Amino acid sequence: MKLLNFQSLSDGVPRFGVVIKGYAVSFEILLQKTGKNRGELADVYLYLDNLPSSEDAARELMKYGEDYISSFNDDEKIPLEKTKILPPIDVPRALIDFGLTPRHLGNSAATLINHAFGVFGSLIAPVVKNVVQAATSGKMLYYKGNHNAIIGDNDTIHWPFYTSYLDIEPELAIITGNEIVPIAGYTIFNDASARDIQLKEMLGLAGPARSKDFDRSNGLGPFIVTPDEVGDPLTLNVKVKIGKRYEWNGSTSEYSAHPVKVLEYLKTVFQPLPGTVIGLGTIPGCNGLDNDLWINPGEKIEIIFDKLGILRQKTPYNLGKMEKSRWGKRKELSQFY
Repeated sequence: MKLLNFQSLSDGVPRFGVVIKGYAVSFEILLQKTGKNRGELADVYLYLDNLPSSEDAARELMKYGEDYISSFNDDEKIPLEKTKILPPIDVPRALIDFGLTPRHLGNSAATLINHAFGVFGSLIAPVVKNVVQAATSGKMLYYKGNHNAIIGDNDTIHWPFYTSYLDIEPELAIITGNEIVPIAGYTIFNDASARDIQLKEMLGLAGPARSKDFDRSNGLGPFIVTPDEVGDPLTLNVKVKIGKRYEWNGSTSEYSAHPVKVLEYLKTVFQPLPGTVIGLGTIPGCNGLDNDLWINPGEKIEIIFDKLGILRQKTPYNLGKMEKSRWGKRKELSQFY
């Protein structure tokens, strides 16, 4: 089952619903047609709070919709391509991001060192890469993200004035349910990052701050896909397209821990509330830092996960006045310095 928050392009009213045969259908419409009253389907937060009864009710309504969708009028079923898909969780109860892909962490550390220290950095980068991969393998490392900076499908990532090297981080994310149903489903998470200021923050006491927590920096979507539809979450192929310039491929098989184990570990620290988003870490090879290749202003980004769909994001065309980067000026951004 694929759950979603969406707006019709005609009236702009936000709705909570389900995907049925390529259409977005609200639970409000399905309840009206069946004459039922299920308050736990009024919004995604009530749905998550009231699992598993809310899921049972949603599946019953989805089955009705599958049987009778042909009789729905155009205001009651909206083709997904004509729907504005909103973030599946617009304000998560918390946003937690793990680093469970040692190969990405090693690649990223090497690129950061190379750019930060020039020729000397290029000499030590291979050593740094191997050390970081070994040091992070099997470790449950995480940090807290800005849960008030959420954007959804087809939204534009903010490009802060203090970075010339904006990047993406495609991740598999858990949407938590309650104690009875701990994992309500999965979604795609794009953790946008300002790379040229990240190393200094990572070496300090605060950890990621300006490099991660800026406005409109955390993309989620397009759906909450229930675990039964995903199957094994560590067998999903991933593809990333950056305009027509780059295409990167990866897999969730590189995660060092299963989502169930991740959640079990997190519960030893605190009890996540329903609607917490937990990213598992960046898919290796599927971001600019791993490849030392960089996004340009006005570019379209597509993050494609098997069974989860496509999260589409954009970068702005006009960046305004930019600060000089620690890594030097990018010629692609010369008009903005």
